[in-house]
Amino acid sequence: VQVQKFIERYNSKKELKINVFTQLMATRSPSAKLSNEHVRALNMIDLAFYGKIRKGHPKRTSSEQDVLNLWKEYFAHLSSSCPDNETGSTIWNQTSHNLFLNLLSSMAKDIGYDFDRVHLQNAIYSPIAHGDLEKDQFKIRKGLAAILAGEQTMKVELTSSANEDKNQ
Repeated sequence: VQVQKFIERYNSKKELKINVFTQLMATRSPSAKLSNEHVRALNMIDLAFYGKIRKGHPKRTSSEQDVLNLWKEYFAHLSSSCPDNETGSTIWNQTSHNLFLNLLSSMAKDIGYDFDRVHLQNAIYSPIAHGDLEKDQFKIRKGLAAILAGEQTMKVELTSSANEDKNQ
């Protein structure tokens, strides 16, 4: 019975790691990194790769510790402000991308997948229309927020209809 429970705990822990990794792989394209699924998976890393608890203390494998260390580094970067200028923004985004790839690569190794960084970076299907839709939604949100906050005005033009012209 104890062996069966050990196997169940091991499988449960591995399944959680795989689920987190799967979500991050599925949402690794730039247009999906703001999705709820991506953010939720990132927030589950600490739990999934925590290790075993022995006598009230975590007991981690070196690969689990590597994942947690890379997650802390990536999280610190995500918590920093992205510069407003184009050069700074480009550098910040590139650093973010590299840290995320390091994290994914480390997670893959811990789980037992053989994905190299090139595969993790390039084997992404993301239709151009998704990126265009994301940009359009961002513009609409920003514009509407500016109008509602009174920071921007909306041009309204009144024209007469064909019926009004006949009645006059």
